[in-house]
Amino acid sequence: MGQFFDSISDDHAEWIKKQKIFFVATAPASVKGTVNTSPKGYDSLRILGPNAVCYLELSGSGIETQSHLEENGRITLMLLAFEGGPRIMRLIGRGRVVRLGSPEYNDIISAHYQNPESQPVVNSVGCRGIIMVDVRKVGTSCGYAVPYFDYKGPRPTLLNGFAKKEEEKVTDYWRTYNAVSLDGLPGMRHERMGPEWLGSYHRTALTLDENIVGYEADGPGSSALLMSLSRSSKNWTALIAPRLLIDLVVLTTGICIGVLATRRR
Repeated sequence: MGQFFDSISDDHAEWIKKQKIFFVATAPASVKGTVNTSPKGYDSLRILGPNAVCYLELSGSGIETQSHLEENGRITLMLLAFEGGPRIMRLIGRGRVVRLGSPEYNDIISAHYQNPESQPVVNSVGCRGIIMVDVRKVGTSCGYAVPYFDYKGPRPTLLNGFAKKEEEKVTDYWRTYNAVSLDGLPGMRHERMGPEWLGSYHRTALTLDENIVGYEADGPGSSALLMSLSRSSKNWTALIAPRLLIDLVVLTTGICIGVLATRRR
């Protein structure tokens, strides 16, 4: 039988610290938006109090979690017992992004990530921030169908890959792949990306046939947002091309009518 609690108990905290993997689920506000879930590993999750946790955010091929949190803040973390007694635990709450290199980021690193196991992640050029979660509900359920697995160790591939890259290469990766979500929400924003990526954005959705193709933007970040949409989103071309074709036909028709009307005079 599932149970819900208002906070993380000592028993919960002790169990959470033993887990080697957790999953993060977020979604945009739009009913047509793409729901996302991501697995997280390494020594990155920290319990800050009965109603607060955080984890280190490493660069990847997407930016769904950050984009969704910037828009609406909803987030759920799920942990599973792959050994010992069965258990599923969900930490349900509101999250926010702590920017890489900000005073708050540095304070959290100093207070909670000084152990040797976390240093490869903290010092990785691919670390792009911290996700802070205000835990408003803790849910537990049986986990009777969760299979047993033997933990062999962390997979080093991601950290090894970033170890071969210079900071500017990672920054360019952010510009190319982390600037917008799958639904066109603004994503990664950091001063390393340049001033054009730091603008504020309106949240007014631009839709085509009930599909979100972007968001109306203002401020210095607007041009960067549209550039990234056109460069990194395959759906953007597919969705916007029909509209451009229609506009071109209408424009051409209007010009032809105008020319014919002028000649008749």
